Amino acid sequence: MPRKPYPAPLVISPLSKEHTHTIIALHGRGSNAERFGREILASANLQARLPTVKFVFPTASKRRSTILKRIPIHQWYDNYSLDDPGQRTDLQIDGLCETAEFIRGLITKEAHILGEGGYRKLILWGLSQGCAAGIFTVLGGWPDITEPKALGAFIGMRGWLPFEQHLNEILQYEDNPALAGNSYHEKQSDDHDIEGGDITSDEESERDEFSKSKLENGPFQRPSQLRDDFNPFIEGEEEEELPLPIQAINYVRDILDLPMLSTDEKSPVPSNLFQLQTPVFIGHGSEDPKVSVCLGEKMSRVLSTGLAMNVTWKSYKGLGHWYRVEDEIQDILKFLETHAELPVEDGSPVSST
Repeated sequence: MPRKPYPAPLVISPLSKEHTHTIIALHGRGSNAERFGREILASANLQARLPTVKFVFPTASKRRSTILKRIPIHQWYDNYSLDDPGQRTDLQIDGLCETAEFIRGLITKEAHILGEGGYRKLILWGLSQGCAAGIFTVLGGWPDITEPKALGAFIGMRGWLPFEQHLNEILQYEDNPALAGNSYHEKQSDDHDIEGGDITSDEESERDEFSKSKLENGPFQRPSQLRDDFNPFIEGEEEEELPLPIQAINYVRDILDLPMLSTDEKSPVPSNLFQLQTPVFIGHGSEDPKVSVCLGEKMSRVLSTGLAMNVTWKSYKGLGHWYRVEDEIQDILKFLETHAELPVEDGSPVSST
């Protein structure tokens, strides 16, 4: 299958002569770099607050949306339902694989520009489907498994974890106290709205009308039913001896068409999973009508408890499917200042979007 073309990213150079970090930010389904990038930069006054940061806003390629009667829209991959992203996982694989390759290319380019330690100075940020595609890319890691390429941070807003149920079943973390003891999960609750200005109202209403039409009685399988159809561990016994995090990451890497990992280590989270050293911030509106806050919680739990990642989870009371500058963006900047050593200037947001 030929690769889908990706438009040239929107690139915003640092205001300062010094370039310390790069943020690559992924829009939601149906949006684009100009719409998402210009809006978040202006509303949160990010250039002034982060003068040494280069911003890169890529645009997803146009893919036919199954739920929108095969209308071509900008989306990182084709997902059938936002109520249950586990539906029709077969539709997601090609797009996730292509998008992850594209994002890895952007990351590598920017890391080389930043120079020594460049990967640690790079932040991947995603909204809604951009969050989903971004975190899946992070978990997959790199084709060369010997290089320690953890990122400075991952920021996810209003997102979910693709194949979450499958990864949950592999990790079995609720029955694995060794994993639970190694997790770090800072949970806090506090809480505008679009796949954030992402899908037009006509597209969204069409999706909602279709998604409510007897999906449970339709021909589509639930995620648990799909697992036997798509499971890199279904044949062979040797993988069962690998630590559960390796099995989970290999599941992701198989989807992304990357080489499988192995290890001689017996520790719960082997040290060669460098990508799991990336600190993660996940924010979600408690009243999100498009992507349930429960999906954000599930993603956070898999990452923190199942994979022992450093995860900060925050739910924002009263907030929908968009971000809010005065608390969420402020929390994100504090997180980046602490975990990615990002220089943050004092300043007030332009608006509270």
